[in-house]
Amino acid sequence: MSSEPVVDVRDPAVLDDPMGGYDRVLAAAPVCRARLPGGEEGWLVTGSAEVRAVLSDPAVRNDPTGLPGQGARTQEETFLALGTPPEHLPYLRASLLSLDGAEHTRLRRSISHAFGAARVATLRPRVQQIVDELLDGLGATANLLDEYAYPLAMAVVCELVGVPEADWADWWRWGKVLVDGDPARITPTLGEMFAYCHALVDRRRAEPRDDLLSEVVAQDDLTDVDAVALVVFLVLAGHETMAHMLSNAALALMRDPAQRELLRAEPELWPAAVRELVRTDGPVQLARLRYAATDLEVGGVRIRAGDAVQAVLGAANRDPAQFAHPHAADVRWQAEHGGREGSVGFGWGPHFCLGVALAKVEAEVALRSLFERFPAVQPVGEPAWVPLPRARHRVALEVRLR
Repeated sequence: MSSEPVVDVRDPAVLDDPMGGYDRVLAAAPVCRARLPGGEEGWLVTGSAEVRAVLSDPAVRNDPTGLPGQGARTQEETFLALGTPPEHLPYLRASLLSLDGAEHTRLRRSISHAFGAARVATLRPRVQQIVDELLDGLGATANLLDEYAYPLAMAVVCELVGVPEADWADWWRWGKVLVDGDPARITPTLGEMFAYCHALVDRRRAEPRDDLLSEVVAQDDLTDVDAVALVVFLVLAGHETMAHMLSNAALALMRDPAQRELLRAEPELWPAAVRELVRTDGPVQLARLRYAATDLEVGGVRIRAGDAVQAVLGAANRDPAQFAHPHAADVRWQAEHGGREGSVGFGWGPHFCLGVALAKVEAEVALRSLFERFPAVQPVGEPAWVPLPRARHRVALEVRLR
């Protein structure tokens, strides 16, 4: 690829206002050259139809091994270039986020039964119990992120996977280190996580319990590395993203009295509200970086084999060509039309969020309970954002509950 990219996603103008920044890129072109978060040049895909095409195309891969151009180095070389110690490579290669094709399908299938809608429905009473206990413990003012969203998300996913409650604080600490992105802290943190998970796998193999990890270690075709990679993926994805999804959605509703009043009058609309808030205020802006395995055309633009491709979920979810009310949440519209509109808030294609049913239940119970218990809840001051290219995360969300 040659010539200077038209946008740099590391530009402060984008980092300080990612939704507005990516919207401006979308208005210019649904596919354009860009300087991507890792510093490489590639393609930024912002249009709704184009993002869905990229994420569902098997010719667009997570693993660059064997590809020409930017993808000429192997996935292992890519990790090493980022400073990853060689001993950590097997776990990163085995992550569901790193795999494509049959191997991705095999590992995903090994745990997908735990996240089916029928099984998740049985978890709703426990989610409600955790929510009620957390709300009972809040004072007149609270940090909604640290005192409500994080503890809820952590409790639900850790109980499902089989992580003992005494260890939940470690996962919270590890997750924050990885999100902060300091290379000096990431390497030792990954080492702690992998060592912990190996010990937990050994314990569940010796003493099985009624949890997902016990089911995983009982499967003959999964190695210890597979099991460790699955635990890391599930716990990190299940609490970090979920916590910020709740925080973003709660703030959006606090600032929209009309939608709050609608949900008060018609609480049956809460499932639609969750879908709509994931679309307008989702916690993830950019999908994982992918590579074209062959030459292809997206949105009328020629992408060469080996080129890096970055899909922008946040922009796709506010594409005026796809959504009647692109920038503002409209719960009733979502209830009537949203299921046919193709939001990519939970991803799209083979890597569509595995825990989407659980995430929807958690968000519905958590948000509805919060606003029914504290109908006058309001933010205290202006919440501070963390300037991340890929995500919409905030430092804290201080609220006045009464």
